[in-house]
Amino acid sequence: MATWTLKTLHKKSAVEKQFWCKDGKTIIREEGWRWGEFYCESDDQPVIEPEDGEYNLSESDYDWELSSLDDGCWADWTFPEGMTEQEQAEIEAAWNEDYFDGMEELGWRNDDTDYILQGPLELTDEEGNVVYSGEEE
Repeated sequence: MATWTLKTLHKKSAVEKQFWCKDGKTIIREEGWRWGEFYCESDDQPVIEPEDGEYNLSESDYDWELSSLDDGCWADWTFPEGMTEQEQAEIEAAWNEDYFDGMEELGWRNDDTDYILQGPLELTDEEGNVVYSGEEE
């Protein structure tokens, strides 16, 4: 079994999408990061096939684990229709004050998280050899 590392090559290329659920409603918190790095263990070299310049690790055939996300640079919320501005402000305040714990105190649970890498990517083997680079020649 080999360990493979996948990382972004350009700034602002990693996106984390958190799906929070409560009472049949789902809100999404999407945060952009300057850099992202993930790893997986596999006997075979992972096949990296970005679609439209994006690679969704959650939809890949490999069990990617988060190694690091560095330097968050933006965040957006997507709220369901009908959620009042007051409810939205309460959620944002809970997040700003205590992140996951703040959300859970309001009764929201993190149901899923997707990680999406954009632009050119680099895959290395456990010895640090570059085995795939999406960087244009």
